[in-house]
Amino acid sequence: MSGVDLSPPSGEKLPLKVFREAVEARLESCSEEELRAILRALASRVRPSERFAFLQSLHASPDAGARELRQHELLDDIAELAHALPEKAKDWEDVWPEADMPGPYAELLEPLTALFARAQEASERGQYPLAREAYHALFSLLEYEDPLGQGLRAEHLSQVDFPEARARYLRAVYVTTPPEQRAPVLLEQMRRLRELLPSGPRPLMQEWLDISSEPLPDSDVFLRDWVSLLRQRDDSDADAWLREAIRLSQGTRGLRELAFSEPTRHPRAFLDLLAALEREGSPRQVLSTAREALEVLPSGLPLRAAIAGFLASAAERLGQPDTVRAARWEAFVSQPTLPRLLELRDSHASEPKRAQVMRRAARHLEDVLRQPRAPSGSMAALPLDEDRLEVHAHADRRLLAHAWLLAHDWEAAHALAAKESALGWTYGDNPQGTVVPAFLVLLSRQPLGALPRNVDRLWRQALESGAQAGHWYSGGARHDEVLRERLARAHAEALSSFSLEPSERERMLEGCLEIARKRVSSIVSRQHRRSYGKAAVLLAACAEILWLLGEQARGNLLLAGFRESFRRHRAFQAELDEAVGPPARATRR
Repeated sequence: MSGVDLSPPSGEKLPLKVFREAVEARLESCSEEELRAILRALASRVRPSERFAFLQSLHASPDAGARELRQHELLDDIAELAHALPEKAKDWEDVWPEADMPGPYAELLEPLTALFARAQEASERGQYPLAREAYHALFSLLEYEDPLGQGLRAEHLSQVDFPEARARYLRAVYVTTPPEQRAPVLLEQMRRLRELLPSGPRPLMQEWLDISSEPLPDSDVFLRDWVSLLRQRDDSDADAWLREAIRLSQGTRGLRELAFSEPTRHPRAFLDLLAALEREGSPRQVLSTAREALEVLPSGLPLRAAIAGFLASAAERLGQPDTVRAARWEAFVSQPTLPRLLELRDSHASEPKRAQVMRRAARHLEDVLRQPRAPSGSMAALPLDEDRLEVHAHADRRLLAHAWLLAHDWEAAHALAAKESALGWTYGDNPQGTVVPAFLVLLSRQPLGALPRNVDRLWRQALESGAQAGHWYSGGARHDEVLRERLARAHAEALSSFSLEPSERERMLEGCLEIARKRVSSIVSRQHRRSYGKAAVLLAACAEILWLLGEQARGNLLLAGFRESFRRHRAFQAELDEAVGPPARATRR
């Protein structure tokens, strides 16, 4: 199978066309004995419940795929299921409608899944007229709504691969439509499917190509008409389809012409062009093209951040550290998020240089935060699968707190936190939940792996919350975990470089105690019972620091004062007991 790449990007499926080509290549290279060994290995993996079906598949006649599906049977069965929908709707009288629940339609899920499988079979056999009608009717079933607004939805059919079903349908539409009508018909159907599956990835022409090993007939003519039609549209879907069509028909030359001829209308063409050049292994071309793009694109455009990312990556490969640092700064300024802040910091080798650029970043964030925010509806209007590269990042005060702490400027961080409310650490952008735990870690003078129990809990919570600072687009659980690790490592390096005078430590301690007293008093006095545990951990962490500093009496007095003030709040007292632990802890030196 030389030349066949079987390593798709993480989270993506292997295209059917590539899969089939790989299977055929493997079959051609196998001897009879090797095929026997492969079949035995496959048989050993069959589940007990699937053994009979596996044996049946071994007895399929060579011409089984040539049997024609009788058209009227499949379409009649789909029509019969469609007639059953209004009848099932009457059963809502005994069931309370709940979001994302099929309710009485649950009985139809298995037969509907089987109908999708039969439509796939028609597509596999090249019965495109039947596949087109069947898929069209099946997708129409998912558009049905009863008087309560309920019905069968794509998310109910866990056994149906909708991106693949969509690709099969669109290829069938393509093949069965006269050449002169293909472009407008396909555009209409793609928009329909886009609305039907809004949370899924955008349909692309590449999917129709990869769903079959057969070449797409008249593709050159279609691409010409497709490009011409899409140039007349002005929306994000049409722009994505236009860029894909130009990439397929004209390659990097066409993408370059599109990007530089209309940079403000098709700014994402720069990203497609840079990605294509990167795949070709041309770092010098990536670097020069990214620089040209930044020259023609307007300043303040968030998309510039992604282009600067390409510039930084190319400069790293070419060993140009000054260019890397300039590119990381451009990326941060264009779209200030926590990942970009950390990338900017990492572009400098020494901690003093890192602290210096973090101070510069903090001042930039202060300027950003003084500007009026964009309307909240700007992001909501985007499709769910968009990457938000064209949306201004919501720089928040937690991100600014991180910048000041990484700049070794504890006074600026304290000034930022001191003026905030003592509540709202968990949600929103209150920087106190970042600054106070960092100060307690500093005051402990302990390695991060040996922090007192409650200080450690606070610090971990701060990292968990802080990883979302200025970062509204999650790349998934693993991405967020990596970001938290990077944030923790950056703070570990910065905290170990802090140098404080005794008077500064005392002011830092007093600042923490003042905020902690206000927060605990606000939570308990207002009876925010769900936050009693958070209040207890914060209070116990402050006591732990006092004990570490040799001020046992002061730490004990802090706890005793709150126990007395809120002696009737038994739930809070219980949380405080759990946080502090055995009584001996309070007197231990």
